[in-house]
Amino acid sequence: MLNLPRWQTIGIIAVTALAVLFALPNLLPSVVLDHLPNWYAQSRMNLGLDLRGGAHFLLEADLRSLMTERLTNLSDSVRGELRKQQVQFKEVAVEGGRNVVITLRDEAQRSKALEAIRAVDPSLVVSGSGDTIRVGYSDQEMAKKKKEVIDQSIEILRRRVDETGTIEPTIVRQGDERILLQVPGIKDTTDLKRKINQTAKLTFHLVNEDVAATGQNIPQSLPPTTFLVPTREGMQELRRANPKAWEEIQNANPRLTPEQICRRYQPQCLPVLKRVVVGGEDLDDAKSTFEQQQGGRPIISFTFNSAGGRAFCNATRANIGKRLAIQLDGEIISAPVVQSAICGGSGIITGQFTTQQTQEQALLLRSGALPATLSIIQESTVGADLGADAIRSGTTAALVGTAMVALFMFIAYGPLFGGFANLAMLVNLLLVIAGMSILGASLTLPGIAGLVLTVGMSVDSNVLIYERVREEKSLGRSAFSSIATGYERALSAILDANLTALIAGVLLFGFGSGPIRGFATSLTLGLLTHLFTATVFTRMLLATWVRWRRPTEIVI
Repeated sequence: MLNLPRWQTIGIIAVTALAVLFALPNLLPSVVLDHLPNWYAQSRMNLGLDLRGGAHFLLEADLRSLMTERLTNLSDSVRGELRKQQVQFKEVAVEGGRNVVITLRDEAQRSKALEAIRAVDPSLVVSGSGDTIRVGYSDQEMAKKKKEVIDQSIEILRRRVDETGTIEPTIVRQGDERILLQVPGIKDTTDLKRKINQTAKLTFHLVNEDVAATGQNIPQSLPPTTFLVPTREGMQELRRANPKAWEEIQNANPRLTPEQICRRYQPQCLPVLKRVVVGGEDLDDAKSTFEQQQGGRPIISFTFNSAGGRAFCNATRANIGKRLAIQLDGEIISAPVVQSAICGGSGIITGQFTTQQTQEQALLLRSGALPATLSIIQESTVGADLGADAIRSGTTAALVGTAMVALFMFIAYGPLFGGFANLAMLVNLLLVIAGMSILGASLTLPGIAGLVLTVGMSVDSNVLIYERVREEKSLGRSAFSSIATGYERALSAILDANLTALIAGVLLFGFGSGPIRGFATSLTLGLLTHLFTATVFTRMLLATWVRWRRPTEIVI
């Protein structure tokens, strides 16, 4: 156990040197860091919200509007299936955001209508009597759909925030309809709020040319398959001409639908078919670029996946000469005339964009559309004052804990063996700090607690080894044999003890969030580095000492 090859010794020294190198930026003052290369000076642990300050948001998802929209889509599907089955009906309408009500012309066709409805979705709950049929989702299905919406929103928010370069935001569910978002290190939240407020829902619709041909901007009545959507130019003109109306639209809770905006404030609008030709969920990529002609204006280029590319190709081939409206977040940003079939699986979005707008829109389209609109119901900016106090307290606790552990090891095992254990404890701390710096992990207040815990745990394996060496020495073994056998026989107990703790740390990181993950990060890294320092680093030190002094007796 003590006859280490030269390459192992060199490897251990190299790992230790790298730990010092990567941990050093966290310990140097800013005056020194200013004179170091930028890539090295920034290789530091990120401080969490509780230490560094940042932004705190409580968001609420507009699930009611989402469910109404999904019921509207369901009503369109039911209407189409009834026509396909030649079932005559008076009306198909959404009732109270919970059901779709079908009123039949002939009660005798009820059974045929029920078959058509089950063909749309067998899980629908059907009620009503006579010529009236009510269909909707069960309470369990509604709860499941709402949970899926919140989970999807959390994942999309995480991708949006991560692409801005923010490290380890805390994004967790709060109740059934709310999401807690904490982003450390942000002082100006304007850019972040803009990304949160934008749903980035992209859909392609055909313009209803029959309605548009009447020349009426806001027709009194529309076919059931058509709805009004304001154009981006119309909304920009409304913002300039009527700032009060624009403010009312932005502050409306719940959010106004595109058709409500058209009828109430009457900006320029287009009648488009409700059926989605192709949706943003079929996008593979979106990026900001510049058009080669037209003076190099900023545009958004996009690429569909195979399914979206086929749907887009079929839609453009079947509708040459018609306008295809591109709707983004409830606004028609462009409605070009289809000149020919577009079958390459890619395209561009043009409009009155600035370069910054195309970059932001491309980011949002890449990260995905939020399934529901998120409203900020609570916002606060957390200062770093609490963090400064916590850092001071944590540093004091770490120093006191380290000093007490070091004193105990000196008293219990003497200056030689105790000194080796304490040196391993110091290297272990440096390894943890270096590991967190390389991974870009955030240090939180519970993370400091994990570091302090690591200080105590970093010597427990040495205690097991030294006690085993004592036992072997009491059995009459030589100094070399006692040390070698002590390491060999204590190894299984060390691995067992640390493996169980490591499993707990990994589970805490996997299933926890926020503060729990901060604690789990420092704890798990501490356990891994502790195995190296206790069983490899101290063994190298003792092997070097034994070869140098060749003792006949050891005092431990």
